[in-house]
Amino acid sequence: MAKLKAPLLSFGASGAIAKSVVYFPWKGVNAARQYVVPANPRSDPQQTQRGHLTAATANWHANAYTDADRVAWNRYAGVLAAIMTGFNAACKTFIAQDIAGATLQVNSDVQTSLPTANGFTILLENSTKTRTIQARIGTSKTHFPTTVALVDDDDDTYSLAWDGGAPNTLYYFYLEVQLTAVWYRISGIYQQKSGAPA
Repeated sequence: MAKLKAPLLSFGASGAIAKSVVYFPWKGVNAARQYVVPANPRSDPQQTQRGHLTAATANWHANAYTDADRVAWNRYAGVLAAIMTGFNAACKTFIAQDIAGATLQVNSDVQTSLPTANGFTILLENSTKTRTIQARIGTSKTHFPTTVALVDDDDDTYSLAWDGGAPNTLYYFYLEVQLTAVWYRISGIYQQKSGAPA
């Protein structure tokens, strides 16, 4: 697909020309691609892939995502090398897990609170399975050198009182879950600033 930096043939070009090229807006980008007639194969691999996408979409709609969760997924989408929304990033994450045979609920309702001079508290709710969950923490949206395990509170919540940071510093973090010795992302990228020194 070709991305256009200026209108082609007209302002806001869209539609097909002689069944050879199609112009269209896509997520805020003017784009062009070859005109194709979808074959819509119902092969087993295609049906399997559609099943993954259906499950990922259902998972997104079934989760009680808060505004903070949606912002976190949008932030994660922003660091990927593609034009996508938080919804796309969450579906991509879920599908990768589904293909690996590790279907997970992509968690929702991640909260931060009680900023201290050296950190803050992370609380994960709506997690109904016993899992090993960890937070990856860093001062950049793309580099998370610190890994800390969350505590299973035995009431469908996990928490972490992290104090390994520095005062007045903005931190980013995301959550991972371990299944069969492999870690899978289960959240977007959240941010929280630590407090002032005492």
